Amino acid sequence: MVANTDPIYSRQGDVTTNATTGMGQAVTAAANDYTGAGANNVLVWTADATNGGYLQRVRLKAAGTNVASVMRFFVNNGSANTTAANNSFYGEISLPVTTAIATAATQELDYIFNLALPAGFRIYAGLGTAVAAGWIMTPIAGKY
Repeated sequence: MVANTDPIYSRQGDVTTNATTGMGQAVTAAANDYTGAGANNVLVWTADATNGGYLQRVRLKAAGTNVASVMRFFVNNGSANTTAANNSFYGEISLPVTTAIATAATQELDYIFNLALPAGFRIYAGLGTAVAAGWIMTPIAGKY
């Protein structure tokens, strides 16, 4: 029997996020682009450098009071995301107005990817409009 060199199941779960700013940091600045090359796009997740990975979804959680905006997601080939040719627009999700109060939860949304990514590929995201409190992104993923 030949060894499976193309796994379909994750070796380990991975919920690390925003490697450029630290895990759980709220994104507030607008990138407002469709290329992924904007300075305010942030790294959301990176596939395993050797075997790649699988991104099931990204959970977006409002960090407090925000105006309405949009979060745009980009697949990056592992090279500099500041070069538009290294990115591919993947999709976007509308973000509602949120109000932080002591008696109710703030909004949280899931953006579904269900996407197997090659080794070293990354996911970047950027807001369409700047917000006050920000949105926290947590990838639900696995590395092969």
